[in-house]
Amino acid sequence: MIDQGYAALTARKVAERVGLKHQLVYYYFHSMDELLLTAFRRRTGQVMARVEQAIGSPRPLQALWDAHSDPVQAALTVEYMALANHNEAIRAETVEFGERLRRTGLTEVAQRLGETAPKADALNPFAITMAIQSISGILGMEAALGISGGHAEMRALVQWCLDQLQPSPGDQSGQRDI
Repeated sequence: MIDQGYAALTARKVAERVGLKHQLVYYYFHSMDELLLTAFRRRTGQVMARVEQAIGSPRPLQALWDAHSDPVQAALTVEYMALANHNEAIRAETVEFGERLRRTGLTEVAQRLGETAPKADALNPFAITMAIQSISGILGMEAALGISGGHAEMRALVQWCLDQLQPSPGDQSGQRDI
């Protein structure tokens, strides 16, 4: 999908890529839709594992940013989003996964914000995690396409914000880690 897009994906090309006869693709997956759905679920499982690992790290917001900023993953996301526009099963899985992804770690982030940050609507954990996912996703998608204008500046701004919310361990600036 990354090389040629979801529209060019066929059982023959999948079989050729893995060195099998295309009939075996249909033996294991009764349709291309089943293959696509299985691949999508596998990918979302990998993404959730990275996000859950990030949430458990010493600097979860930074780790979330890093996990979502991968241009290769963003290119695959673009293909799945395009596919979701034409495939109801992928669309339903995309919506469910997107909502689950946005809720993952909110309790942990909220606890850390509640412990160390001043009360403000702008520090809502849902807003923070959504901003991290959205901005990093857009930058990743654009980078995958070759767009880079303003990226360094946006990354610097996001890094400044993350450092305000959770300074590096050993930082003596008076900020507390969230």
